[in-house]
Amino acid sequence: MTPSHRHVHLSRLSLSCLTLLACRSDAGGGGDGGESSGGIASVSDSASSSGTTAVADASSSGAASSSGGPIGPCETVLCGADAACCAADEDCAAGSCVPACETGVRCGADQSICCDAGQVCVSDACVTPTGTCIDSFDCELGEFCEPTLDQCLPQFDPVTCAYDPEFEDIEVTLEWSYTDDQSISIPTVADLDADGTPEIVVITTADEGGGYEAGDLVVLDGATGTAKWRVDHGVAGAVGPHGRSTVGVVDVDGDDAPDIVYAGRPSSNRSVIYAYDGMGNLLWSSHDDDGTPHAFTVVNGGPSFANFDDDAGAEVVFGAAVIDNDGLVVWDEGGNGAGATLGTNSGYTGGISAIVDLDGDGASEIVSGRQAWTVDWQAGPSVTLTQLWDAGAPDGYPAIADLDLDGDPEVVLVASGTVRVLDGGTGLAWCGVDPTGAMCNADDTLRTPAVAIPGGGRGGPPTIADFDGDGRPEIAAAGGSSYSVYDLARAGEELVVPMGDPVPVDGAVYVRWSQATQDQSSNATGSSVFDFQGDGIAEVVYADECYLRVYSGVDGTVILEEPNSSATIHEYPLVVDADGDGNSEIIVVANDEANNCSAIDGYEPRHGVFLYGDAFDRWVQTRRVWTSHTYHVSNVNSSGNYPSPEIDNWTTPGLNNYRQNVQGAGVFNAPDLTVELAIGVSDCLDMQLLLIATVRNIGALGVPAGVEVSLYEGADATGTLIGTMPTDAPLLPGASAQLVWSVDAVPGGAAQSYFVAVDGQDADAGTVAECDEANNTAGTQSAACPIPG
Repeated sequence: MTPSHRHVHLSRLSLSCLTLLACRSDAGGGGDGGESSGGIASVSDSASSSGTTAVADASSSGAASSSGGPIGPCETVLCGADAACCAADEDCAAGSCVPACETGVRCGADQSICCDAGQVCVSDACVTPTGTCIDSFDCELGEFCEPTLDQCLPQFDPVTCAYDPEFEDIEVTLEWSYTDDQSISIPTVADLDADGTPEIVVITTADEGGGYEAGDLVVLDGATGTAKWRVDHGVAGAVGPHGRSTVGVVDVDGDDAPDIVYAGRPSSNRSVIYAYDGMGNLLWSSHDDDGTPHAFTVVNGGPSFANFDDDAGAEVVFGAAVIDNDGLVVWDEGGNGAGATLGTNSGYTGGISAIVDLDGDGASEIVSGRQAWTVDWQAGPSVTLTQLWDAGAPDGYPAIADLDLDGDPEVVLVASGTVRVLDGGTGLAWCGVDPTGAMCNADDTLRTPAVAIPGGGRGGPPTIADFDGDGRPEIAAAGGSSYSVYDLARAGEELVVPMGDPVPVDGAVYVRWSQATQDQSSNATGSSVFDFQGDGIAEVVYADECYLRVYSGVDGTVILEEPNSSATIHEYPLVVDADGDGNSEIIVVANDEANNCSAIDGYEPRHGVFLYGDAFDRWVQTRRVWTSHTYHVSNVNSSGNYPSPEIDNWTTPGLNNYRQNVQGAGVFNAPDLTVELAIGVSDCLDMQLLLIATVRNIGALGVPAGVEVSLYEGADATGTLIGTMPTDAPLLPGASAQLVWSVDAVPGGAAQSYFVAVDGQDADAGTVAECDEANNTAGTQSAACPIPG
């Protein structure tokens, strides 16, 4: 057999090709001439190879029809098990003749509903998109962002087609690596050039005597890891970045496109702050109002972002120093660049501030660490920072969440080897025993004390997430010798403690679990959080000096371990849709410093930036952005810019977290691909059969183009492969596409068997995660040209 093939796509705007394919060959039905009044034999989709077949017989004096009476040879479509002849204004769908659908979007359990132009089918209902989106946080409450359409759609509850991934181990595949440089700083992710594919912005570094001060700014293509442009470090005081500091991404010039902000390579340990646009053009450097460069002692610090003046561009915060969106330094607490040092943890210079509305007045405050600051911004600008509170504790790294679910935020502070919780409004130690605070106001000794980090060390920037699935947030942080999750003895809490630890008292912060790690270099390494299964229980993503690991949030079980060397500062791996393909990936940086890993047999250091994906595409999807060290979803919109005003993370459904990427609404929405096989006999005078596979998405989520459809000669996929073709356009819910093969017919009208499969013949073979993997095949055992009578 010498098959040829044609690829015909039926857009969601028209399905009229169905009847054209049943016409005579000189009317566009295929072939190169001949007179045939044959039609199309329609085969129902089936999970087995014994799909129902109906073949039009050109010599028959009376074929079946939708009206039930003999009307002569059928020249349209013979449909379903009863071989009903559909009328010219009907289509064959789900084995029945139904009124033709000009929009091409069918809906309902029996596909009998034809949606209007511009609608899609979600949960058996025709719905109209409500607006453009990149992720679900662009949509209204009760909507989700349909990724193949980039439009907001209603999120039905329950959804009729859902895929709930069930797996325990995290298995990864390396999608790409960039190994031209070393890095010791977290990457940030945003679509800088608005082409739909995110860029990864990373500070690379060179170990010049162990200081890692010399750095380059490198922008990578998120899809390939290829360097797109860079800013070299040059010499001290040049525009290249400080190799130890963290880069940030935000719109500072008000054009709604993300820009890049970083601390420059230091001169005398002080760095000028630079801003570049996404195409590599220098926008500004930090300066005083007379134009004099203004440098800061950043070292290990990183930028946070706010919009204190409600204009089009964001302000930049280092510690308790504030830079306007044009580079003008409007406040430097302590002067001479010292403002950036607030938040320094146990001598590890540089702060990473949190921006938050602590008192509910609608204005953002700065939490630099143990101190909180109000910001008075007047025209001019004239800016004043006033201390709101000082916790009187060691300085360090803050994170924000509502730990007792009373509607008000708490501040988690990791500093000098301790983890403590502060009242967000006052800075006093948290009153865990009584969320109203009344008991602690009467007796200050009842306030919750700090807890020591197991194994010691400074402690890294904390994460906050629901690690045990109880609907309340917990705390996690790294130390010098361990990574630990901390729970809180709140009312109704199920107390889980390591073997041998005492039962915590009411209101205490206590260790839920702790795993041994190795971070003797900085012992201030960060971490991030992701719920890979979408089951409401977050996992920890962390890298110490020797390994990238993922831990179960419940008990600390290691569910992924990959060698990854680093001298460590406060970098961390993170989870993001780095290439815009709708799948989540892990990004981690590395450098060749591996002296502390030398005792590990066969250990090989590495350097660069590495992107890992799920080997089986089971991880739930997530956002395409991660723009700062203090990322917490609500501080960045889907375009990579600071939202003004920022909504309170702890009051937003599905959040109340810190340094965790999330899915948003529609996380379990899934497509459902079905296939029907029809037999076109219009070219039988040329002894050719047309095998027409109609792929339809009857699920609740679109699929991108490129889904493979394979045709076999035989009763199943063990037969001879005739050919495989991809769909050439996205398939939205309710939409369909046709793929057509032309094959030789057997002389004498002998029947042939054919089998078609979309996205593989079973769940293990496919690449699309569907709610129903059992309806991806169809077949016929009676494909034949009719014998003239």
